[in-house]
Amino acid sequence: MRDEEKNKITVDIYGHQYRMVGKASVAHLRSVAHYVDEKMRFIANGNARLDTSKLAVLSALNIADEFFQLKQEYEELLRILEEEEKRKE
Repeated sequence: MRDEEKNKITVDIYGHQYRMVGKASVAHLRSVAHYVDEKMRFIANGNARLDTSKLAVLSALNIADEFFQLKQEYEELLRILEEEEKRKE
């Protein structure tokens, strides 16, 4: 991948600046950073004593849980679609 194909932005996540680089649009990169920031702030509101590292890990675990749930739902939908296609044949 060549550098001109990458977008580079600086984002703020939980009071810290991070440089993001990726092929996705700037809007997408900002949305991802905003989502992580919101997740960290939500967890921090529930337990003000957590340090940033623990907040980051708990946020990652929450996001991974969301991902696995969505993946399972997606796979179930694919299975249903495949069954419907077989019935039509």
